[in-house]
Amino acid sequence: MNQSVGIDVGKRELVASIRDTDGKTAIAAPFPNTSIGLRKLAVHLAKSNVGADDPVLLESTGPYHWLPARTLTDRGFFVKVANPLHTKQIARHSIRKRKTDKVDASHLAFLASQGYGYRFVETAELAKKKALVRHYWKLRSTATSYLLHERYLKEYRGVSKHGIFPLLEKRCEAMQEAIVEEWNEGNDLKYLDSIPGVSPFIAATILAELAPLNRFERMEQIVAFAGLDPSVKQSGGVRGTHGPISKRGSPFLRHALYLAVFGSFSHRPMNAVYKRYKERGLHHNAIMCVLSRKVLRIAIALLRKRRTFDPKFLNA
Repeated sequence: MNQSVGIDVGKRELVASIRDTDGKTAIAAPFPNTSIGLRKLAVHLAKSNVGADDPVLLESTGPYHWLPARTLTDRGFFVKVANPLHTKQIARHSIRKRKTDKVDASHLAFLASQGYGYRFVETAELAKKKALVRHYWKLRSTATSYLLHERYLKEYRGVSKHGIFPLLEKRCEAMQEAIVEEWNEGNDLKYLDSIPGVSPFIAATILAELAPLNRFERMEQIVAFAGLDPSVKQSGGVRGTHGPISKRGSPFLRHALYLAVFGSFSHRPMNAVYKRYKERGLHHNAIMCVLSRKVLRIAIALLRKRRTFDPKFLNA
């Protein structure tokens, strides 16, 4: 690696900052966040001798960072995406209180030189399918809110008409069928559907949030991405203590795993595991977190080994 590039992404403008290995940063250059501006950005990086192994880091900003990341990846650059938590922390620790696009781009260039971020490999088709899954969960949350409010109107105010929950419920059911049909290609859905408590739609949600699976190097990274890793507090040489789960990462994946565990109690293998932890004195919520991690580990193992669930390994 000879250079590192940080790109601050906005809705209308991109700001690129190139950092050498000696720590010197070139003057940040702005570009429009359009197809023409992205072509100019690629030419600018090529003229600055940014190689295929030099990291180009962008902050994850929803729909705004995706097209620049996809365009630069297709042109052969090594594009990585950083968690916004990292950029916020480095800006907070800055001595001078400056918050501009050029400063943010230089911070991203520094983070790129330190190896932050994960490689961008998301295709347009995968992004579309993932967006549809997340849209369903948000629509389901909205439908639940309307259901509770309409129950209040009916019970306490005597209003039983003009409700829209039935319409939202039908729309959610139609979206479920469409999502399962889209993810039904191949055997990935069949592998996860074999796990007790995992329905085809829950399996599609897990696949959407984890894909592409090769961006994770270790199982611990996947557990942390689901927000199921315990928080740790340790200082001054005193033995560290584990607190509640971090709840960082994907809330959709965490919610899907919780529903899978909740639906697995009627199945003998998972019910037996729950009882074992209950006999050890664990609280119900703690057992739910343990079983969620177990379902996640089983799902990853089945996807990597390309096989269906076998209860004898869980009992062992």
